[in-house]
Amino acid sequence: MNLLATVLVLVFQQTAEEAAARRCDSQIPWMTDGIELIDMELAAGHHPQYPEAHQPKYEFDRAALLAKARRTAADQKRLILWYCPRITGLHMYRAALTDRYMKATAFTDPGVVDLIRSKFVPLRMCCDAEMGKTLNLKPFDFVEPGFVVLTPDGKVVHKLDHIRTFNADWFRGALIAVLKRNPDYNRPAGDGVDALIRGGDDDQAFGQASDEQKAQILRHGGRFEEALKVAASATSRGIALLGLKRFAEARAALEGESSPEALYHLAAVDLWTGRTPGPRLKALLLRYPESPWAWRAAANLVVAEDSLPQGPLTHHFEDFFYRPQEGAPTSTCLPAPDSDVAVRRALDFLLRAQWEDGLWRDSRYAYWPDPRILPNVWMAVTALSALALREWRDLDPDRVDAALKRAEACLRDDKRLNPDQHEEIYAQAFRLHYFAGVKDMAMLGRIVSRVVAMQDPQGFWEHEYPNPFVTGVVVHALAVARKAGAEVPGPVFRRAAEALLSTRGSGGRQTYRLDGQPPDNEKSSMSRTAICELALQEAGKLDLIDVGAGVEAYWKFVDRLEAVRLCDYHSDGRLAGFFYFHAGFHTLEAARAVGGSTLESTSKRFRERLLAIAEWDGSFVDSHEIGKSYGTAVALLMFGRSR
Repeated sequence: MNLLATVLVLVFQQTAEEAAARRCDSQIPWMTDGIELIDMELAAGHHPQYPEAHQPKYEFDRAALLAKARRTAADQKRLILWYCPRITGLHMYRAALTDRYMKATAFTDPGVVDLIRSKFVPLRMCCDAEMGKTLNLKPFDFVEPGFVVLTPDGKVVHKLDHIRTFNADWFRGALIAVLKRNPDYNRPAGDGVDALIRGGDDDQAFGQASDEQKAQILRHGGRFEEALKVAASATSRGIALLGLKRFAEARAALEGESSPEALYHLAAVDLWTGRTPGPRLKALLLRYPESPWAWRAAANLVVAEDSLPQGPLTHHFEDFFYRPQEGAPTSTCLPAPDSDVAVRRALDFLLRAQWEDGLWRDSRYAYWPDPRILPNVWMAVTALSALALREWRDLDPDRVDAALKRAEACLRDDKRLNPDQHEEIYAQAFRLHYFAGVKDMAMLGRIVSRVVAMQDPQGFWEHEYPNPFVTGVVVHALAVARKAGAEVPGPVFRRAAEALLSTRGSGGRQTYRLDGQPPDNEKSSMSRTAICELALQEAGKLDLIDVGAGVEAYWKFVDRLEAVRLCDYHSDGRLAGFFYFHAGFHTLEAARAVGGSTLESTSKRFRERLLAIAEWDGSFVDSHEIGKSYGTAVALLMFGRSR
């Protein structure tokens, strides 16, 4: 095949994938304001690729649309299911991603589609300021994407938001739980078994159901062990085995099947065992282009604006391991009862999220300035993930050793980095932490040399631009390396200390960047005060009492940071979701240096907060853009260092 023919084939494939992906969420009869979200909303205007700010035109008479939905709900005696992909505010610039995740998982899943069509009046509508006032929806309190369920008279009976784990059966179960709480609007959709299942009336359907239908009902409810006891198809058995994470058995069961559903779940088996799901997804789309499972596959093949697959699958946001939960959930958080449970679940997630090549590469942090930074981002996350696995090795030594062997091969390979591009410094700093832990002097020496060369004449380091917080992170990493035995030139610490002192204000407040502005207020600086004070102490310029004060500055404003944890942009002054784990880890490092009551109280408070924010799939996450592997790795490090 000549070059032109090859190009034409690739263009045709991409066009076919894009057309199929656009059919996601095409079977639900939404009443809608017609808004299509765009990636990089609001951030444009101060970004090199987007010199002019851009966002959708949100103007629309939403009060009239809601009134129409209420009239329809009254006529049909149904609840209104308002799906809100975006709420007005500056807190999200990539809400398009999580909206696409919803479309590909919940809104293209046959079970969820049938339930919404059978029992709800579906309304897709962004929330503007006026609608927010009417229904008391505010940024941070409500983080998109989310649902508001209303009665025909406009009463809010349930809210479900802060969604960062995407599992179709979980969504179906949550909506059924809301219906059961509102029996006046939960009339069966029909008398037959099929109609009962479509409407989520699984309990009524079960006694009359065939074996295949019984297995389907059990799988929908996350009761996979029970589903395996039913004489159902190999596809049903394979999906249940996948739900139990019995991956080899699931693959064996599904490889002999040819249905669209089987092929999609076979791709999921590949993904969650470190393999690329692309070949299975392509085969599914080629063979069954009219199936919703093929549309879902296409969403995970199409390359998005950030150069990465558009859908949630390869970013480990799509889950297949649902377990039934009590009541009607209000978010995808499921607080863990204790640290042991949280750590074991998180460790399993992190092990499953590693790719065969050894990297953890589910982060989509690709825009500052462009995807050339991704190799550095993925190396930084891989270093943190390997460090976390090493610190929890005793819980599963065989799996951890195998994962570390793959990871170390990556961490030692400088060719996997993109030197002189943004975020290289984080990859280098976190590699210092890892190799200090294993006391590899050769690697430490090599990385220290590179880090020293990256310091600018003023003494700062930069990740996108020179600033105090990354300088503090680097100084601490160098101090960790020095403690492990690496040689670090003294002048490096001296220049860094002079730099940090030049931007320091009272109480350890720091500037955000080197733009001539005075240090931020105490609240906006809280996510970086402790690490900068620790760096100055490690460089010999401050005492531990100053570091302790920096730790307390964090706790003074921690609820403000917690409120924006799942937001992906600067949301409350300088505070942003992507600072959550960055600040938490380094504040804990500062407390460990101080020791005593500061460490004791900080450790206790961090453990309590971590237990409260665990996702039900075992992961931890702050900004969805940074990814689940990053959040989970840092959470594991914080659990380990706060024991």
